[in-house]
Amino acid sequence: MKDVHIIYGAGYGKTAAAMGLAVKAAGAGETVTVVQFLKGTDANYSILEQIDEIRFFTFENSEKPYGELSYEEREEQRAKAKNSFHYAKKVIDTEGSDVIVLDEVLGLLDYNILSAEDIEELLSANSDIKVILTGRCCPDIVKRKATMLSHIEAN
Repeated sequence: MKDVHIIYGAGYGKTAAAMGLAVKAAGAGETVTVVQFLKGTDANYSILEQIDEIRFFTFENSEKPYGELSYEEREEQRAKAKNSFHYAKKVIDTEGSDVIVLDEVLGLLDYNILSAEDIEELLSANSDIKVILTGRCCPDIVKRKATMLSHIEAN
């Protein structure tokens, strides 16, 4: 990857910043794929689908955030999150967009759905697609793949 922007930290606004970058890229004529992870239905950015250059995907369909789900619900959402990640890998491998936003993908690490090595491997792909990742925590192995790091703190 030649262009990896990671937006992470405990503060609010990571998703908003990533979506702003998606709109900016679309405005420049680039195609954008947005894949959201672990958000629940209360974080709805699907209005971005009204922009022709943006494709928006949320494979998970829970009304509650992942941390509030029962064990059975978590297992179902876990499988969907892994499918979402595999879809994102396919978009990157085929360069199916100019830009891909993986919103809250780093949260998959917090819940042991993926490992840091899984994300590091994704970012090691030989691809010209621009990648934007968001999440609260970002391990060093992933940070080393970034061309730009934005750390958002809570006050």
